[in-house]
Amino acid sequence: MRLTNTLCAQHIGWHFKKHWLVQGKRVPKETGAVAELLKLGVQVKNPEDLLNTKVERKLVDIVGTRENAVSEDSGHPDWHPTVCHSYSDHSVLIGGLPQAQVLTNSIEIQSFPKQIEDAIASQQLPNTVDKSVRHAILASHVLDAEQVKLPKVRLPERPAFNLPRSYGISHERVNRLLVNKLLHESEKLAGRSVSVRRKLIDNASFKSSLNKDGDLLGFSINAEKVVFANRAIEAVKGKFEGDLPDLYPMKSTISIPKYHIYQTENLYPLRTDISCSHPHTIFTVFNKNLVKNSHGSEVTTAQMQARTLVKAFVVAAARAKQLHGDSVEGALPKPIVVQSVQTDGRTFHFGVLQLNTLDLGANSTTKNYWFHKQNYDLFSECTYEGGRTHLDNYNGDVFRIFNAFYNNS
Repeated sequence: MRLTNTLCAQHIGWHFKKHWLVQGKRVPKETGAVAELLKLGVQVKNPEDLLNTKVERKLVDIVGTRENAVSEDSGHPDWHPTVCHSYSDHSVLIGGLPQAQVLTNSIEIQSFPKQIEDAIASQQLPNTVDKSVRHAILASHVLDAEQVKLPKVRLPERPAFNLPRSYGISHERVNRLLVNKLLHESEKLAGRSVSVRRKLIDNASFKSSLNKDGDLLGFSINAEKVVFANRAIEAVKGKFEGDLPDLYPMKSTISIPKYHIYQTENLYPLRTDISCSHPHTIFTVFNKNLVKNSHGSEVTTAQMQARTLVKAFVVAAARAKQLHGDSVEGALPKPIVVQSVQTDGRTFHFGVLQLNTLDLGANSTTKNYWFHKQNYDLFSECTYEGGRTHLDNYNGDVFRIFNAFYNNS
């Protein structure tokens, strides 16, 4: 070991702390400067008064931490003594399509209007269309990059068992992507001459109120996508006869919630002075996790088809009242035709409503027309495993009907 001289180094930080401690205990001596300044009339202030100024805070009378909830009784500003049957997006008609027919005074025709049937039969689509539609299905169902927590999966035989939560593409996004891609394919096939006469709106709200046999009906629905046109769809030629279903002993308003608090306003998203304000086609999404029966059972096919009819009826009724005033009753001067498409991402239901009258009473001689067919499955299964996609039982007729609806005028 080598011997070296000891360095006489001192820690300057330690000396600084000790010096600060000693100087902090010093008592300032009176120099007489304050007395001299006071003789000259100079005001002397304490430094603490300048650095820590006192701010006078005004007392605020706080009634509570949040606004008081409006009581849902006769004191509510929207309270009415007459009860209203309020139909919304989550409502389910327990009687299915027959109940919806009686509710909207519509007779059922199990076919599409002649112009749509002719358009479907005469379509000559390129061979690349099916390939594009297949890619649209895969891109919306399995190839999108969204990863969110999906709804819980329950086992009927083990209701208390909690399965691991799965992640994937949300139901809302799957349907939005699928409908947008199918509309894009229809626009490419139709060309600019047709697409310039169409306008698209997402999440459009419609409201309307009507009377039926002494009962007040209030409708408030939302359409995930609406196609508007610069001119209304022509009325279906011909006269159709039919009878409404017999619901006895059930009433047409059964399973529709009743409220005393409501508004009877009529809401249509576009003004009449806008060129493309005529309703053409509405697209709605059916989500079994949000739309349920009050008794807990699954929604049937007839109940799903009833939603397609009722939503088309609300759009047509809101448009009729916008054109002819809120007091319009009975047969309309000109029928209003609205096309309605409902899907859950795999199953499609197409329908066409011709609104001839707003008289929903049982004694009404004029009926509305509801053209539709049974549901179509676009495919049976769509999976992604091992880096490969798989699509089973693709049905090209669905897009052909979809395209015929878009080009109808």
